[in-house]
Amino acid sequence: MEIKENGRISAKTMAVLPHKFSDGVYGSYVVGTDDEFYSYLTPKQLMDDICNYYACSLKGRLDGTRKAFGVSRKAPIVVEASSGMFFMPTTSPHSNECAWIAHSYVSKLERLAPKMTRIYFHGGKTLTVNYSQTSLTNQLNRTAQYRHLVMERISNYQL
Repeated sequence: MEIKENGRISAKTMAVLPHKFSDGVYGSYVVGTDDEFYSYLTPKQLMDDICNYYACSLKGRLDGTRKAFGVSRKAPIVVEASSGMFFMPTTSPHSNECAWIAHSYVSKLERLAPKMTRIYFHGGKTLTVNYSQTSLTNQLNRTAQYRHLVMERISNYQL
């Protein structure tokens, strides 16, 4: 699998996971509908990059969630609402262990062990992660509620 120097996540990105390269450098493993690649940027850096692309920052998106939704721990974010780009963090977004999962692609979760879950994505891809099913289910539900709030606010301002 290739390492993309200028890889950017997009509306086709399903998950951004932390990855430790053999030389001790931390980066990301990015799973998309069409491709998968490694990046020397961390998940946090990739999320900040895509937020910057849409004229904000990861910090700004997290602050917006906190103010609009009242959630500060493991807060989901909207990167770009019209493209359906809502992502949920698996741990604190500031942690090196944090992965970001695209809400719109998750089909179901399967518990494999107390802290191991298989994520089934629409389109048939699966991913096994070291996070509990309960935690991921809570994050999915929280992100769905936040998504509903954001989309409702947008629809109130459309002409």
